[in-house]
Amino acid sequence: DRLEAGDVLVVTKLDRLGRSAVDVRNTVENLAGMGVRVHCLALGGADLTSPAGKMTMQLLAAVAEFELDLIKE
Repeated sequence: DRLEAGDVLVVTKLDRLGRSAVDVRNTVENLAGMGVRVHCLALGGADLTSPAGKMTMQLLAAVAEFELDLIKE
């Protein structure tokens, strides 16, 4: 029902955290601010709140934004 500092939220895919790349990033940042770590199984269990996880998430967000721009174009 609720997450507390020290908890680990495990999701199967990034899209379970939000509807857009910005939404996912904001969700992960809010959870990290609460002291909750977020692990994504689709990324090999990567901790999205770690420096490497943040970088991975940013790269995926950039690719998603690029794909969306191509579709709009």
